Amino acid sequence: MFVCFLFICICDILITMDQIQIADYLANKVFNRELEPGYVVMLKNKRIFSVDDYNRLVKTNKISPEDAFVYISFNNYDNYESNNAHVEYLFPFIDTYAIDGIWRSYLSKLGFYDTSYYTVYPATGLKYYTVVRLLSDRLVIELTDFDTLATNTGLRKIVTDVLGKDILTQREISWDQINEIQRKLFEQIVFVGHNLYEVYEIIERYYTNHDTSLTKDALNIVNTYNRIFQPYRVVYDTRTRQRVLM
Repeated sequence: MFVCFLFICICDILITMDQIQIADYLANKVFNRELEPGYVVMLKNKRIFSVDDYNRLVKTNKISPEDAFVYISFNNYDNYESNNAHVEYLFPFIDTYAIDGIWRSYLSKLGFYDTSYYTVYPATGLKYYTVVRLLSDRLVIELTDFDTLATNTGLRKIVTDVLGKDILTQREISWDQINEIQRKLFEQIVFVGHNLYEVYEIIERYYTNHDTSLTKDALNIVNTYNRIFQPYRVVYDTRTRQRVLM
């Protein structure tokens, strides 16, 4: 028998008013078409900027890196229903766009910047990493805090290993260092012995093809995902704009 797991158990997650307000605020922005897809930064005063605009404002001293509050990875998949985009809908923190956002946002929080491809900008005030995924029938928003993210993905140790003692004094980060951090992060996130490529395949076979031989693997992925990211998850019906369970 195929079981579609209701995979987010909020009973063990400390939900703050910050998280509730952030999710509702971003949902309104999406529904009102006021949030552009891409990586964006929300300040403590709730103003939102693309990472390029944010960088320009920091470089010209219009805002401080301490003003940053939420780093947002937003993608629009409104050509797909939720039952046809299982990774993006059920496990948005591990789609490839969100994985890239993890290292980008964490390096920004640490105060680094790169001058090669302009993917990292100082944003030391960051508190939350958020993924926003818009599908034709559902809008899903998940939040996690940076301490949880850096510890449970192993990213804190990866950055320390790559940069060594220079982590205390270095502010400019090279593209070679970024590539190494990116590669190691992707390899580091393991779900009960499965790397991310294998996890994507299991999710597809279980949720799309209803391969019940993978029930145990699917449940393990759900539990590991919740343990690593400890997400605050909110789902909205795109027609009514109201919260729903799934």
